[in-house]
Amino acid sequence: MDDRGPELSIIIPAYAAERHIQRCLDALARQSAPPSSFEVIVVDDHSPDSSAQIAERAGARVVRHDQNRGAAAARNTGARAARGGVLLFLDSDVVPSSDLAAVTLRLFEDDSVSAATGCYAAEPANDTDFARYKALWTWYCWARSGGLSGRSSHLQGALAAIRAPVFEQLEGFDESYRGGSVEDYEFSERLRAEGLDIHFDEQLSGRHHFPSYSTCARNYWDRARMWSKLASKGTGFSSGQASKRNAIAAVSALGSVVGGMVPLAGPLLALGSGLSYLAAAAPFLSFVHSRTGLRFTAYSAGVHWSLSVVVGAAALSSPFGSGSRSKD
Repeated sequence: MDDRGPELSIIIPAYAAERHIQRCLDALARQSAPPSSFEVIVVDDHSPDSSAQIAERAGARVVRHDQNRGAAAARNTGARAARGGVLLFLDSDVVPSSDLAAVTLRLFEDDSVSAATGCYAAEPANDTDFARYKALWTWYCWARSGGLSGRSSHLQGALAAIRAPVFEQLEGFDESYRGGSVEDYEFSERLRAEGLDIHFDEQLSGRHHFPSYSTCARNYWDRARMWSKLASKGTGFSSGQASKRNAIAAVSALGSVVGGMVPLAGPLLALGSGLSYLAAAAPFLSFVHSRTGLRFTAYSAGVHWSLSVVVGAAALSSPFGSGSRSKD
């Protein structure tokens, strides 16, 4: 490595990541960009497993927390240790594309680019029906938002790049956001408030190892509660999964359940809500059908409806309790 050091610092927050981090690091070792152009920093967030040892064996620079502090704090710690002029945040359960580093470096050759985000590939890193559904859903949401405009309202923490001086100027992620993993939404609001665009490039990509349905439902519950709190403060988002169309689908799905439990006017509420939900969800289900066929579309329809109900219920419950933020 020359005296100038790396141009790019890839920062990976890791907690109990031993199941997935090896694939992430192996993919980084096969990048098309010259090895001297980037460094890999793994921030071990006081993992109870061998995440740090795996990272060290893979040649990554490991920074350790002496207690668990959450992904936001881990990303901030990595940024402070970074030597590159551009920071690329990557989650440990993402298997990055072979051109991720090269695409990031090329994108930031344009001085007008301050921050950029990408999206997960349409194929997951783990081959289960639920993971296939989630990969298609996530990719579809980004394709219909950032993919059409080349801009994003949301800097997705799992696949996001930003100039180091800009990140430092904004004082990094708010470390009080933990369980709901919405610190990147709050950071995005501050970034946009400074008049800085978030570029979207689908080549900033990787295959994601998605968790189980039950874990995803819990995550949706936490995140929807915090999304609602941010929205109540005037923070609007239109990229990825946090969009108005998806909010309508969630409320409608919940209405179809509530309507089925209410006498008299309940059936009308259920019917109206069900039709509203179908109108919101139909384009996605049509996309799934075009990619997979009828059987998997039927599976996806059921899963999608049930998760929409979870999001709708979480949003309505958001005024009660503190959501996922560790301190108010």
